[in-house]
Amino acid sequence: MASVALALMTGVGGPAAGAVAAAPAPAASAADLTVYVSATDGDDGNSGSVGAPLKTIAAARDALAGRTSADARGTVYIRGGTYVLDDTIRLKGTDNSWVTYTAYRDEKVTITGSHELPADGWSKLTDLSAEKLAEPQYSSNSRLNTPELREGVYVYDLGAHGIDPGTLYKNGFNWVQQPFAPELVVDGGTQVLAEYPDGNTCSTKETGCHLWGTGAKWDAAGPGDLMNVDLDARFGPESAWNGSGTTPRAQFEDKKQQLPEGANRDTWAPEEMRRMTPSVFSVGGRAAEGDRFKSWAPEAVPTVDDLGTRGFGDYADVPVQLDPRWIEDIDNTTSETEGWLSGYLGNNYANDMLRILSWSGDTLYTKYPSMYIPQDSWTKVKVLNVLSEMDTAGEYYIDRYDDNDVLYYRPQGGTIEGRTTTLQTFDKNFMLLDSTQGVTVRGLSMTGSLISGVQLLDAVGTLIDGVDISNVSMDAIRIGRTTDTITSMPDYETLQGGHDNVVQNSYLHDLGGGGVLLGGGDRRTLERGDNVARHNEITRFSKLATYTPAGYLYGVGNTFEYNYVHDAPHMAVQIMGNDMRVNHNHFYDVVKNAGDQGAVYAGRDFTYLGNEIAYNHFEKIGGSNDALYMDDGATGVRFHHNVVNGSNSGVNFNSGHSNTANDNVFIGVKHAGHGGIYHKNGETRLPLANSWVLESRYNAFLDVREGEKYTATPESVATWHEHYTDGKRKYSDGTPITYPEITEWYIPRVTATGEECTAATYSTDGTEGCSRATVWDDPDSVWVPSRVEIDHAVVVGSSLGFVETNATFAEPTSVYNVSRWSDKVNTATVLATSVAETGLDLDTLKFSGSGTVAASYGADWVAEWNRGVTAEGIGRPQRGDAEVLWNTVDQAWRVLSDEPGGETGPLTAALAATTGVGEATNSSQDRIDDAVTSLKKAVETYRSGRWSASKAYGEGDTVFHGGRGYEALWYARGEEPGTSATGAWAEIGAPVKCAGGTEPAWTASSVHRAGDTVAHDGRLWTAKWWTRNGTPGAANGPWRDGGACAATGR
Repeated sequence: MASVALALMTGVGGPAAGAVAAAPAPAASAADLTVYVSATDGDDGNSGSVGAPLKTIAAARDALAGRTSADARGTVYIRGGTYVLDDTIRLKGTDNSWVTYTAYRDEKVTITGSHELPADGWSKLTDLSAEKLAEPQYSSNSRLNTPELREGVYVYDLGAHGIDPGTLYKNGFNWVQQPFAPELVVDGGTQVLAEYPDGNTCSTKETGCHLWGTGAKWDAAGPGDLMNVDLDARFGPESAWNGSGTTPRAQFEDKKQQLPEGANRDTWAPEEMRRMTPSVFSVGGRAAEGDRFKSWAPEAVPTVDDLGTRGFGDYADVPVQLDPRWIEDIDNTTSETEGWLSGYLGNNYANDMLRILSWSGDTLYTKYPSMYIPQDSWTKVKVLNVLSEMDTAGEYYIDRYDDNDVLYYRPQGGTIEGRTTTLQTFDKNFMLLDSTQGVTVRGLSMTGSLISGVQLLDAVGTLIDGVDISNVSMDAIRIGRTTDTITSMPDYETLQGGHDNVVQNSYLHDLGGGGVLLGGGDRRTLERGDNVARHNEITRFSKLATYTPAGYLYGVGNTFEYNYVHDAPHMAVQIMGNDMRVNHNHFYDVVKNAGDQGAVYAGRDFTYLGNEIAYNHFEKIGGSNDALYMDDGATGVRFHHNVVNGSNSGVNFNSGHSNTANDNVFIGVKHAGHGGIYHKNGETRLPLANSWVLESRYNAFLDVREGEKYTATPESVATWHEHYTDGKRKYSDGTPITYPEITEWYIPRVTATGEECTAATYSTDGTEGCSRATVWDDPDSVWVPSRVEIDHAVVVGSSLGFVETNATFAEPTSVYNVSRWSDKVNTATVLATSVAETGLDLDTLKFSGSGTVAASYGADWVAEWNRGVTAEGIGRPQRGDAEVLWNTVDQAWRVLSDEPGGETGPLTAALAATTGVGEATNSSQDRIDDAVTSLKKAVETYRSGRWSASKAYGEGDTVFHGGRGYEALWYARGEEPGTSATGAWAEIGAPVKCAGGTEPAWTASSVHRAGDTVAHDGRLWTAKWWTRNGTPGAANGPWRDGGACAATGR
């Protein structure tokens, strides 16, 4: 029996703080790389031991800086408590790599940028004296001008407490994001900035929660609360938004390609866009009742500065920068000073914000433009940040006017007593990992930032595990960063995404932006990022901005899988890249307050190839939206083995090619799918509306365009062709990712010049590259929706499969739809009136061997479905209670400390394994219970092998004592092993690895017979005769020298 040295790793299975004094000392290297932090009793001047912890995580980072490696990881154990940040915890490069930052033993660790508002700083408004209310900072209180509005309101003088009240910036879709305004959080829940109308429970078409125009584009009966004044004169008709130059969207590079050669086609700076002509509204409906709108701003007709810029083309006489001046000398005792309109103004997918400036008569004036041409049919907004509308429990308002800096709040239940209130003013990341390797962040809660929570830049091998991130105004976690342009521009991309980073088992909720940005990978070389988000719950996101999904998949080769995504107003996943996987997720009740979107969305790119969306459950997709929306030419998706239950349609293939939707189930949909084709705009409608963006993106990877801004190289084209034709890359079911036709794809161009086809260069039977045959008929033209498949669709409750768009060209007559280029559109469709009829179990998502599906498709199809599709394992794991486990770990440590002598190896290994189970964020209760049982057995085994003075031992019995093994040579009782070389106990020599094999080490008390071999002092020895206590090497002794052992380790 081998002797095992005692080596207890503090970073693996260390005892609790209360047990450490009695525990054996850990190995020096492990203790040296383990640091403890405590917000409650730590001090950054301490050593960082469990008994003398540091106070801040940053100090723990610095204590380990430069001392860790892939072979010697560091651990920062963070004790329970709240860690308030004034700056980001920054981890940089190899100095801060290979460290685990983890909550200690399930203790609740909260990292926050929010500063608590102490209870003694709150005052009830109605308890303040007239003298107090006469102080300048409280001058706005009179806007709460009825007893009902004043009763139950509390105030907090932020200025007197040195708390920054923050700023309300203009934000919205396609606007450069700026930090959002501070948010009030009470008992962990974000409160509501004073608004009108109240509430956020309306469906897409219900009008009670917003102010509306006509509602026509929403298919709703809008009450005409806000109607635009002189729309066509000020902006042009909605159809002109692409080219009028009258709104910010028309001042981006892609919309300015129509301008003549030599004209400035550069995108305007955001500052110039913000000075463009804003909306003016005629007030009616609910806004006019009782002159309600007159409390939202001062009465005045603003002075407007014409900055001299004009629109494009037919709109060259239209001023586009009619910038109203701010209203001066506002009487804030009667008028609101910082109200906003927030919501939809120019379409149903892009949120925006307008500052309410003033009113006169029945006209409401605003400052700042909307991104798109405003339209009464789209108008759907809330009034925000108006004290006079703070009439509902949970609403708050910050009075920043004239540096008043007072917070007003109407608490639930009418009192602030017993509540924890914090104001989020932290406008930084909680953690920033820059060029790090092997960092783990586990079990931490983070809350209260005005930007994103955790940022990774060029990080490799990061594990973010079991975190809880909430109440951040932008995204919870960003792996990589995006360029400072809008998503529809050709040069929009993600940078610094690193690779092999994982976000798992986490709860990301109550977010102004999205969940996880998965950047990573290189689209030029198609090198994968392999960044993953899995087994997370992501909910109540996109609260402040659209196009901020639960999962952004940007770059190449990233994965979003086994996540539960639910309860959000906008899309769940956006794909901008290649070879992505969106698999095994449950999307529930998303896209609740938007239109022209899908739960999963990709748009305007022919090169987003190799993306797989499979084995998902789409349930309750809101409004007129789709489960999958491939918008405006988006190409190359494989959508298979999904269940869509409750959606306008399953898939929307809008003019793209090489998209397939096979082997899916559609329940309660209007139709299984639909989609437009470019042909519908007419044969000579060239160039297409967004052709410059589509062509530029295509050129960047698949066409060499000498002298153009966006061009591939011959090498990158060859890389793409090989990547998508050699069949080496696979979808999750093993099917090769191939587009063999990619080598033949082309953008139709004028043969002689290489310019894109226009109406002027096109003719039906032309011979210069711009003919019907080359533009509209050839399946390899990018304008042709070829190779689209919708096959083996199970449709329940509808008689419609994929609804095709048809277009007819004349002279000669030719009809176009996707079936023209595919023989797999609406093939092998099963129509059923009920789910039960199909044999599908909605609880398990499995098919039975009976039912219409099994009868139609056969057993092999059903088996393949059941192999891949499951309802299990989606979302956050249900973690068990580990309290008993940690108590058992402590008991085991005490046994090692107080009862020495047993074989420590197995017990130490059991401690390490049990600690691993306790720290794992996905440990079920069964797994925890099994680990406890195993550890208890290891303790029993350890105790049974220790020598006991009161026990009798017979010949051949073995024991452990003092960390060494012994064998009884004869009957022994009371004789302590190791005290005599000639007594009853013979020490068992530890094995030594020599070149010729393993030999026992010589020990003085061992008995050896002639021919026995041992290792001693680096040499081999053979016994000449029976011997005990005879040292090898002694002159004329019992041992013959067998030469060097050449030991390879011991």
